[in-house]
Amino acid sequence: MKLLASLLLVVLSFALIARSVAAQDDQDKDSFTGTLVENAPDHLKVTRVVQGKTEGHVFKITAETKIEGGRLRLRQRIYVRYISGEDSDTAILVIIRPSGKKQK
Repeated sequence: MKLLASLLLVVLSFALIARSVAAQDDQDKDSFTGTLVENAPDHLKVTRVVQGKTEGHVFKITAETKIEGGRLRLRQRIYVRYISGEDSDTAILVIIRPSGKKQK
């Protein structure tokens, strides 16, 4: 009986872990991290280099877009969470990554 209970506990633990990993993978699909190369009032253009290839992405900005971490400036590293639409992707959250330089 104890063996059956412990086996059931192990199986349920693996199922819970698999579910949380799958949910995190779904969340990462709708995010993009890169360098800000264009900042306009209605859109952002972000680029990144993956395996030696440069890829860019343009995001619309709306009144609902939240910007965290300061002011947007060119050549900053940013993280964008977005929702995909029929015509374009709309940024819902922009997080400005801190620069690697330490300020005195």
